[in-house]
Amino acid sequence: MAEFSNSDKSNHGRSAQKSLEDILNAYVEMGYIRVISPFRIGKEGYSNFEQFYAPFVIVFEDNSKWALFTTTSMRTDRIKGQQWDAMNLKEIDSFITRVYLVYSDGLKDEEKRKFSRQNEKYQSNEEYSKIDSIISQDMLSNLIEEYAISDKSTGQIKDIQGNNFEERVARVLSYAQNLRKWKDNDKLEEGVHYSLFERVVECFKLNKAYTKEINATSDKTKIGRLPSGGYPKTDVLVEVTSTDGIEDYYTISCKRSSEKSVSIHQYNADAFADVLDKKNDHLRMLLRYFQECGSKKRFGETNSIELTKELSPYVDKLSMWALGGHGGDGDPQKQVADYILTYDNNTGEASISRIEDYCKHLVEFGAEGFFGTPFSWTYPSKHRGEYIQLKTKIIGENGESD
Repeated sequence: MAEFSNSDKSNHGRSAQKSLEDILNAYVEMGYIRVISPFRIGKEGYSNFEQFYAPFVIVFEDNSKWALFTTTSMRTDRIKGQQWDAMNLKEIDSFITRVYLVYSDGLKDEEKRKFSRQNEKYQSNEEYSKIDSIISQDMLSNLIEEYAISDKSTGQIKDIQGNNFEERVARVLSYAQNLRKWKDNDKLEEGVHYSLFERVVECFKLNKAYTKEINATSDKTKIGRLPSGGYPKTDVLVEVTSTDGIEDYYTISCKRSSEKSVSIHQYNADAFADVLDKKNDHLRMLLRYFQECGSKKRFGETNSIELTKELSPYVDKLSMWALGGHGGDGDPQKQVADYILTYDNNTGEASISRIEDYCKHLVEFGAEGFFGTPFSWTYPSKHRGEYIQLKTKIIGENGESD
């Protein structure tokens, strides 16, 4: 940061703090937290009631509090002051159970490694710390979410996390500060989950000079239902306006999971047959029988060989429909997904690819599927005989498992 003046550094710090404030406000809207900013407190018996400070304290429904500090560079001399505040905040207010030092997602990898190395010193007890952890914006978002919904069932948690991630993606792409940082390459501007924003716009191959505005939504009422009544593959609809006033749409299917494979498609056998080849009666018969059986074992080896043979000309078509809705009944501009964005809860890694590239990666990297496809075939719980459900491996941009 030596190339920046003191004024620049101050502006950079304010930008980082504003970014964190905007992240927290999103969780206020969800009802997860309320925010006290700034938070100041003093020790009993002393006249200065504002001696100790945190830029943010968030309060959960159970009244537990987390104090949050922001930073734009890994400087232990600066952290010493935050350690002093953290120690006294915890001592004075027993409801403050955690203190986090939060850095921006958009930092360079080398800077992130510096934060990671310092955090490891705290976690391994190499160094004493009253700051519980040094974390990224993304990590903080997940921790807030995890704590706020910890009383929910496993199924509810998965649904909430999925919906929240879609909202996060839409919010990140619509965030004007991210767009300014990307267009101007402004090192003093911090964004909200900027690394995710950058991955997406680069995958879209947007031109900085000609991109004027980006607006995205995960609102299912705006994306709409399919003519059949079901939900489309598009989870996030992105509208990009050029400097010429031209509007282009980009459609994203989002998959967030802690598992190595996820459910990606569920229709009845006739829907499969209608999309793949309406006139292939033998394929339709086999699909109906698999639906009735519900498993490869029940279906039998002879039928499996026959279905593999019948599906072989349609594997690409099936993959594009299952992952993106291509060939189905959705609006091709807004409801058919052209991109797939995966997020691994275990690592915090996000990857985005075009649907066709993702399909190729699944085949190329040996996704273990049934009947010559990159999908495992089963049925949704309690619905054997009614639907066929497809599951597939979650992979990164270059085909590796996330």
